[in-house]
Amino acid sequence: MLMSTVFEGKIRRLGNSMAVIIPKEILEETGAKEGDVVKLSVPIPKQRRKEVLKKVAGIDAESEPFTREKRDRF
Repeated sequence: MLMSTVFEGKIRRLGNSMAVIIPKEILEETGAKEGDVVKLSVPIPKQRRKEVLKKVAGIDAESEPFTREKRDRF
């Protein structure tokens, strides 16, 4: 079973890209090393969630709920 470690990191410029520095303690704890692939989860700030969800998934939180036109269908 895989476990995850949550930590705060600061985004920094690295050439023309951005990078998150992973502290040595976290690398040792997880056994991660250079070249390993990691997954990052970056939360969407609350003030942008509706805008991002609408753009990405076509979700409109202010739209009317779905109702069926014909009741004889499930």
